[in-house]
Amino acid sequence: MKTYKITAILDGRPGHEKQTQGIINALEKYVPVEITYLKIKISLFSDIINWLKTFAGFYWKTGKTDDVDFVIGTGTHTHPHVIKIGNDSGAKKIICMSPAFFLIKMFDLCFVPNHDRFKLSKNIFLTIGPPNISENKNIHKNDKGLVLIGGRDDKSHVWDSDKILGYIEKIVSSESENINWTISSSPRTPVEMENKISRFTAGMEKVSFFRFSDTKKGWVEKQYDASSIVWVTADSMSMIYEALTAGCTTYIIPMEWKQKGNKFSFSEQDLYKNKLAISYNKWIQNRGYSKCGKSINESDKCAREILRRWCPESLQ
Repeated sequence: MKTYKITAILDGRPGHEKQTQGIINALEKYVPVEITYLKIKISLFSDIINWLKTFAGFYWKTGKTDDVDFVIGTGTHTHPHVIKIGNDSGAKKIICMSPAFFLIKMFDLCFVPNHDRFKLSKNIFLTIGPPNISENKNIHKNDKGLVLIGGRDDKSHVWDSDKILGYIEKIVSSESENINWTISSSPRTPVEMENKISRFTAGMEKVSFFRFSDTKKGWVEKQYDASSIVWVTADSMSMIYEALTAGCTTYIIPMEWKQKGNKFSFSEQDLYKNKLAISYNKWIQNRGYSKCGKSINESDKCAREILRRWCPESLQ
């Protein structure tokens, strides 16, 4: 069987890189792959230079470079690199997250989550949520729960540390279940929020708090594997979809949206509508947990779409 050569463009942002790596991990389950990772710098100056090089390539052809089958990237900073490498090598140009409308035709395949509200088209493939590296290993422990805290984003929501801490207190103090809780912050979590959680959890036997800065790469994936129940603040959609992919019963801590129709609010309501996640208000009414979650696997779905288009024999 042919070994497919993949160039992965990495922009240094963990959430973006997990999307790219998730698809590559899924592809490896179907076909042999040889991967080249290209780490790029992010700055306004480097973006301008990279776009100039990309557009110059449309007029001054440099000849075909090393043979590559697929070039994959996630996030706007990867776009000029994906386009240039794809054009130079003849590779299929694949990205995650929606591109600017005037760039869509420059890519062979765009994986776009439903909340971006794009229409399905020849090179637009819609996903429930972003692909990621989580897997459902079916090793969850019924007495283990996880709480993941997002953070500030002045464009999308109002961040109220005291209000969110109040939600956390009710969740971990509930006497309806005998659960050992792990709480963790994220890169966007304000320091004052971390300090509030640290003071609240100090001395508690069944509650542990880990600052994101103190955790290693892969730590949260191990928590998903072990936790049957996961709570995530509504602003952290990537972690919500990671928990769902891992097969965890997933609950959402509410957030005050600045615009009710924004993509995060749309995604949250879509999750409730499709019974993939459960709201805080519904939990308050019942105060009980299910034993397992309804999992999804968008990375596998994306990998299969790539193969369906360009190497269908691998799916037979």
